[in-house]
Amino acid sequence: MPFSPSFPRILTAAGLAALLSACASSTTPPASGPAQPAGGHGQTAFMGSYDANRDGAVTRAEYDAVRKQRFLAGDANGDGWLSEKEYVDEFEARLKQQYAGRQPDERYAQSMKQAHVRFGIVDKNRDGRYTVEEDMAIAERTFKEADANGDGVVDKNDARKP
Repeated sequence: MPFSPSFPRILTAAGLAALLSACASSTTPPASGPAQPAGGHGQTAFMGSYDANRDGAVTRAEYDAVRKQRFLAGDANGDGWLSEKEYVDEFEARLKQQYAGRQPDERYAQSMKQAHVRFGIVDKNRDGRYTVEEDMAIAERTFKEADANGDGVVDKNDARKP
């Protein structure tokens, strides 16, 4: 079944609505989104990337809403999958948010190089198309790893011991 030209915009709106809904359910006043939207490794980076309402906890619904919004934002041509260019462009847009008011430096350049490497890793079947299915498989594994105590929420109680 072919998608209408407005379908990607509808999906983006639905993803944003889900994210806003997740944020609205918090007793903490809504924030403008994750504190560090470009991501990274470790719990601090995870929380900065996915704690959209900045309440110190990331539920699976909140995590999935942020991932979905990022995927949809990256799908510039609305074909339902991300090319390497789309994947890297979406990451760079988030990285630029972190660098607002600062000039790109060596760390920025390294992050961009790493984005290309990451695409080669996440595109499991090496067909040049990063699909929703590939993204959800990574999301499942990543959330489980971050939720060290298995309670369904990533928060300070999941900090790994050094």
